[in-house]
Order: sequence, then structure tokens, then C-alpha cells
Amino acid sequence: MEFPSPSNAHWLPWLQQKFLRAGVLAQCLEMPKPYNPDYAAWCQVWERQRLGPEDILVGHSAGGGFLVKWLSANPQVKVGQVVLVAPWMDPKRECGDFLLGELDPALPERIGALHVLIADNEGVDGVPETVARLCRDYPLAQLHRFAGMGHFCESDTGVAFEPLWDICSVRKGS
Repeated sequence: MEFPSPSNAHWLPWLQQKFLRAGVLAQCLEMPKPYNPDYAAWCQVWERQRLGPEDILVGHSAGGGFLVKWLSANPQVKVGQVVLVAPWMDPKRECGDFLLGELDPALPERIGALHVLIADNEGVDGVPETVARLCRDYPLAQLHRFAGMGHFCESDTGVAFEPLWDICSVRKGS
């Protein structure tokens, strides 16, 4: 079975289109080797972006873990909002040092809001542990629980994920 590239899968193109229609530039980056990730290679792609205090960052699964690690390693970066959908930070170190690192305790001071989304039937090992860690380390994170959304893949949410748009659009006033 052929799958679309990760940036064209699930609700990502739909969310990008919602931002674009609202007049907000949106990029859905294609990370190298998404199922065998390399932190340095992902950084090379990610660091081409210019980020500022109005930006909203959305990461799904390992992409969410990457955002937390990258933001922790780059304390000079301030953004408006970080939305982590079923974030995975590889607690069993299945991907080596890809997501190994210390979390910046001051991260919430550099972002306008931190949202963490999890489903009651999450099926990816390590996501519940990651969510628990993020909520423990960042008690001001806004936890959003969903019923029956699994890992928030297209088979769980469909191609549109309206609650995610509602969370993302809070800060930009749409």
C-alpha cells in the first residue's frame, strides 16, 4: 500500500489550507527520513524557517517531540503558540538520540501558549508517557483530551480536524 508523503498525509494539508484561506502563510515541511529520523537532518530543514512571536507551530507525533527538543535547544526563539498532537518523545529510545535531550524549563516563558492533544484510545506506545512528562514539566500546558481519535491519523480524524483548527485559530483571532 502506498502512503502519501507525511506532509501530505492526514489533516496536514487541510490545516495548511485553513491557514492560507485565513491569510496566514503556512508551511508543511517535509522532513528527511521521517520513519528513520535524524535530528541533525531535521534541523537542517527546520532552521530554514524564520520564526517569530506570532507564529503557530504544530507538530504531530515525532514532529511534536522534535519541536520540544528543538525549542529547548534554541532558547533565543520565541513563538506565539505550540500545538503538539499526540506528541512522541521516544521514551524507549527506539530512534537512538533523535529526541534525547533536556527539556528547557523556561520554554513556556517563550511561547504564548502550549497545547497538548491526546486521545483516550491512543495506540502508539510512548505517547501517553510523553504527554505525562510534558504536563508534569510544563504545568501551564493546556491538555486537550479527545474520545476515539487514536493517533490523530486520517483513519481517526478524517482529512479535516476542526477541533485542531479551533485551537490554532484562538491566538490569531479567526
